[in-house]
Amino acid sequence: MFTIVASYIDPIEAQFARGLLVSEGLDAHVSDEHIALANWEWRLAVGGTKLRVPDEQAARARAVLRAMDAGEYALVDATEASACGAPDRESASSRLAWLALILLSLPLPWRRREAHVEEAVRAL
Repeated sequence: MFTIVASYIDPIEAQFARGLLVSEGLDAHVSDEHIALANWEWRLAVGGTKLRVPDEQAARARAVLRAMDAGEYALVDATEASACGAPDRESASSRLAWLALILLSLPLPWRRREAHVEEAVRAL
């Protein structure tokens, strides 16, 4: 038998949660997803999109979902990424190429220099 461990109004959120549970080694299934997508006004009427797991995995699945809600699986913020030395993806040449593409429909190539790679090579 399967137990409902969570219910979501948005079927895409249910798929994200299912992917997390599957990545943790749990057998998770989404039900009523197609009803919610085909007839979006029925989402509340059918109780949302349900996330189901086998009965013996329900406690572990709820713990993983609580951890997800607490932010334990969150990605690094942009401010933290820049503090870690992540490369800056914007440059003057990339902005010029984007402007030429939008205004003139002319794709221009640009070269992005990755300063953190050059610094790492110099440090060796």
